[in-house]
Amino acid sequence: MCPRKSKKPTGGPRRRRAGQSAQGVQRRGRVDPHAESEDEPLVRRVLRGSENREAVPDQPTQSELDADVRQGRVIATPAAEFLVEPEAGGEAVRCRLRKSTRVPHPRANPVAVGDVVRYLADGPEPYVVTEVLPRRTRLARLRRAREEQVLAANVDYAIVVATAAEPPFKPRLVDRYLLSVEGGDLHAALVLNKVDLVSPDDVRAMLAPYRRLGLPVFAVSAETGTGLEELARFLEHKTAVFSGQSGVGKSSLLARLTGHEIATNEVYGKVGKGRHTTTSATLYALPGGGAAIDTPGIRSFLLHEPDLASLHSFFPEIATAGAACRFANCRHSGDAGCALPAAVERGDVDEGRLESYRVLRDEVGG
Repeated sequence: MCPRKSKKPTGGPRRRRAGQSAQGVQRRGRVDPHAESEDEPLVRRVLRGSENREAVPDQPTQSELDADVRQGRVIATPAAEFLVEPEAGGEAVRCRLRKSTRVPHPRANPVAVGDVVRYLADGPEPYVVTEVLPRRTRLARLRRAREEQVLAANVDYAIVVATAAEPPFKPRLVDRYLLSVEGGDLHAALVLNKVDLVSPDDVRAMLAPYRRLGLPVFAVSAETGTGLEELARFLEHKTAVFSGQSGVGKSSLLARLTGHEIATNEVYGKVGKGRHTTTSATLYALPGGGAAIDTPGIRSFLLHEPDLASLHSFFPEIATAGAACRFANCRHSGDAGCALPAAVERGDVDEGRLESYRVLRDEVGG
């Protein structure tokens, strides 16, 4: 006779949802309005969501006011814990979120490199973060679920890195990056790396449309050092985030600019795609003052807060040429009466920029 299976005990704490770890719950710093628990009140159950604005007090508690609360800047977010550089100086400390951490941006990731946080410097590390301060600027993208992923916060410049070769120059992707920068109140600059692999004439042709926009543009080579001195002078006393697709050499550039050893990989295969060497954003101090943030390479980039007015401001030459179109709502997609084909023939509009505009306008839907 088979022994009876013992019944599972009842009355214990409710199981976590599938794919939800206790550590993963704590790192979000958000309240789940539908969670239930016999052990703790609703406002203590933490998940992603926007409801924590009502559940978590806006002001510091008395216990916080009586404690040793310090302020610092997040310099790395490798896992559930993250590194914070104290504002008063000294070595970076490990910190973590707690269930009552005040987070003013509920629709984005709670902590990003560059965020300014306040933490309780009591007991052993990791210290507990009591508050994430509002973001002055941000570089962000939208995930497929339309969630905002902030890659870096509180930076002055977004340095969009592209390559002249290996992988090939992709103006459509560069335009997408540059347009997204405008959604985060950032200034943009373009760095074309690996210029030693092509002719000077090719470099000039690649950069000409962006020089006409008035963007700061730099032609550099992390391999030979070409152009790095000029780029370093530009970055002095600024906080900049380096962004671009995998394999463009962001980590190699930052290794030369900062003096830090940063892991790099070669571009692989005939498809010309780079391996993702950097897996999380990291902030590095610059020798001349300021800081630079390395970010993981991104091969797909959904527009952040797409807007037709922003699109037109980013393509001013197309807006100017479009004033001569027969119809005011012309989409410049080859319809009768469109003035853009003639503008391209005259050299007033770059053909590649026009193609980029058409793709992005379809996404905006205007």
